[in-house]
Amino acid sequence: MSMLALPGLLLAESPPRQDVVKWDFPPGFGGVTVNVVGDAGHNLRPYEFWKEDFKKIGINVEIIEVPFAGVYEKEKTEFIAETGAFDVVTFYPAYIGDFAGNGYLEPLDDYMNKEPAAVWDPNAKDVLAPFWELYCKFDGKVYALPIDGDVHMLMYRKDLFANPDEKAAFQKKYGKELAPPETWDDWLQVGEFFTRKKGETLAGEVLTENFYGSAEFAKRGFSFAWFLDRWASFGEPYFDENMEPLVNSSNSVKALQNMVDSLKNAPPDVLGYGYDELRDAFLKGYAAMVVQWTDVPKKGADPSQSAIAGKIGTGRVPGWEIGGKVVHRAMMPVGRVVAVAKNSAHKDAAYWVAKHVSYDTSLENVSTPLTGLDPYRTIHFTNPQAYTMFANEAEAQEYLDGVFAAMADGYPEIFIPGAAQYEDTLDLHVNKALSGQESPQEALNAVAKEWNEITDNLGREKQIKLWRKALVAYKALGLIK
Repeated sequence: MSMLALPGLLLAESPPRQDVVKWDFPPGFGGVTVNVVGDAGHNLRPYEFWKEDFKKIGINVEIIEVPFAGVYEKEKTEFIAETGAFDVVTFYPAYIGDFAGNGYLEPLDDYMNKEPAAVWDPNAKDVLAPFWELYCKFDGKVYALPIDGDVHMLMYRKDLFANPDEKAAFQKKYGKELAPPETWDDWLQVGEFFTRKKGETLAGEVLTENFYGSAEFAKRGFSFAWFLDRWASFGEPYFDENMEPLVNSSNSVKALQNMVDSLKNAPPDVLGYGYDELRDAFLKGYAAMVVQWTDVPKKGADPSQSAIAGKIGTGRVPGWEIGGKVVHRAMMPVGRVVAVAKNSAHKDAAYWVAKHVSYDTSLENVSTPLTGLDPYRTIHFTNPQAYTMFANEAEAQEYLDGVFAAMADGYPEIFIPGAAQYEDTLDLHVNKALSGQESPQEALNAVAKEWNEITDNLGREKQIKLWRKALVAYKALGLIK
């Protein structure tokens, strides 16, 4: 197992201490090495930011990078082989059922309750409920701590929506006021309106390049989450109580058809858009609106990273009108949690490393544009002064209010065993629908068939038992009736 150096991370300047959380060091660990594994890139930077804290108590942190899309495969391979290569494992919380359910992770309840609390307590009460209840627990025990509050939110060019010429033109064409989309039907209408050809006029200026009303994450990997933004509003869970898939319902087909239709208002290469490409299409000024993860406005406020600094509005992910009321849901795809590997040789040290990043230094970690980590604790929303990339605290608070509203709409990924397989199958067929290889109905019928096969292979009775427990959590959080 090679320990890969992280280009640029060793030189990254640590964010300033905020001194909001009061924490203490544990006794020294005598020079142990704690191996931390995670997806490569800027989200591993906290382990470099605070390396002096770890050294002070005799912990040498070694960082192991794996590709973003390879986290599940790499970590599970090492778990099955019982190599002991990892101490702290970073993963996407959809995998918690698989990893905890198969005994790969150390239960953390006893570590959390150790004294003194200032050393060991990760302050679970401060974590927003969806992240703690759905993503950190399995079968009644805590197996992980959160480090990233990923959720989707709407982002739009507020300068374009406020432009008098554009407002008048929209009113004339559609007979109503121009506003950020409230529903997914609005998304298509507003997207169509803002899609312009080179040489046409936008907000009083002649375009030198084509401009697009919207864009999607349409690349194989996590495009399923942008489909789920649309389906989740209908209140249909992934499966019924007996693990029969609901994914090919008429509402689900309607949701996928909306995503397919949205590509008419998107750049021609949108089928290659992942996180980076979708972010750049918006921040470089090529699209009027996107749904993206909540770290994008932080980067968008930085003129060195954004051509539209100061022009970004945020809002709730669009929804569907149901019973006279618009229901909004925002997917919580990816996220990140950290856990202690069951076969770690240094569990106490590994736990403290995880706790230090999850709580003690968490405000610093989520409030800097040097990472892509997003708020997930109450303290992250009540300290706007930490978000210095914004022009002032008022702008920072506006951003945080938008993120908090998105959190209230948050909808989780599948998180029982098999999540990786269920979601990969869904993503495959969503992509086939987006590329025109399958109709939305054909795509989702194929998903339902393959989901049943996955459930049978994993053991239907076991899956039903775990899914019913998940449904209890969904209902307790008001995600389904």
